[in-house]
Amino acid sequence: MKDTLKALSFTSLAHFANDGTALLYPILITFYQELPGVKIAYLGSIVIVYNLISGLLSTPIGRYADRTGSYGVLISLGIGLLGVSSIAFSIPFLIHSSLLPFLLIGALFMGAGQAFYHPLGATILRNTYGVSAPKVMGINGSFGSLGRAIMPTTIGFIMVFIGDFQGLMVYSAYSFITALVLYLGLREVKVRKTGSPSPVKKKEIRQTTRLRGSWFMPFLYLLTVAVFVRSLFMVGTSTFIPTYLTGEYGKVVTLSIILITYLLPVFGQPFFGSLTSRRGGKFTIVVTYILSAIFFGLFLLAGKNVIFTILSFGFFAFSAYSGFPVLLGYVGQVVPKDALGRSNSIVWGIGQTVGGAVGAAVVSALTLFLSVSTAIHYMFIFALVSLVFLPFLPSKKKVEERDQSTASS
Repeated sequence: MKDTLKALSFTSLAHFANDGTALLYPILITFYQELPGVKIAYLGSIVIVYNLISGLLSTPIGRYADRTGSYGVLISLGIGLLGVSSIAFSIPFLIHSSLLPFLLIGALFMGAGQAFYHPLGATILRNTYGVSAPKVMGINGSFGSLGRAIMPTTIGFIMVFIGDFQGLMVYSAYSFITALVLYLGLREVKVRKTGSPSPVKKKEIRQTTRLRGSWFMPFLYLLTVAVFVRSLFMVGTSTFIPTYLTGEYGKVVTLSIILITYLLPVFGQPFFGSLTSRRGGKFTIVVTYILSAIFFGLFLLAGKNVIFTILSFGFFAFSAYSGFPVLLGYVGQVVPKDALGRSNSIVWGIGQTVGGAVGAAVVSALTLFLSVSTAIHYMFIFALVSLVFLPFLPSKKKVEERDQSTASS
């Protein structure tokens, strides 16, 4: 198998497995709610823990991967950790009194497991495919969206029909098998560094672009802040969307709605990845941010109209869940190759993941005083605030001018 096809095939499998956990815990909240003495705000606080851990670990993992080149092995390790997390999450269904310690253990392993794929997978694809990477990342991202739609809802249906504990153990076994397959498939995938293989010392070969003081750092800071605010909205709302929908339609209908609507990003990610390649990262970010804000606003107006709910939330998901090819594709257009792992980790780890932890904290705090529905309405404010940063991001023309200036200097 060619290196390019191998890189795309196995990173797509990894993306499917990794994003299969994106909605797993929010769906589990609807099951934990039925245990005696459990409060909704308490369950929401667990999202803070695993997002915060993921965000804090993402940058050192990216730095380690840039230094060692062990991108594939690290990705397989992350998927294995997600399997461990589902074992911990299953224990409270057997021993109700153990809810707190095992939810925290599950959050620890889930956060650690989710810290690996996005920055490392993006780096492999950028270094393998070069300027066409955002388009390929869109194809890769569609597998992540497929995993996000299929895996949590499949496990949810298994939990409904054959048992809570059994459903999570099925997911755990699947994760361990996938991790082994990824290890065997990605351990030989090589990531090429910038520059020619000149006969220099080994120590010099491992030198990489410094981030601190680099010309692209203001761009990274601005993009990270914009992603942080939007992720605050995205994770804050997605944490309780299954709970919100269950209150409106019941558990089985809710799982069906989530499956249908979250399948649309399977088509959205390749579309927006291709758009990022053609029109540049700034253009695509502006389009996706504005469209997702509009459609989420319509979703909030849907009430108990199930058709309107599916359409509005479906188009929201289509435009919103495209961060992998759009955000990290944009970073790859600006940042040198040998700084990509660390740069992707900053944008995804701090912006996307730590921002998500803050969002989960805000919405969990709101549910102490407000209904879940009202709390989600308030979180929409952050979607609007995130639009403020868009005019200040560099356009494709400015990126190309910078590249030409760097090449001629």
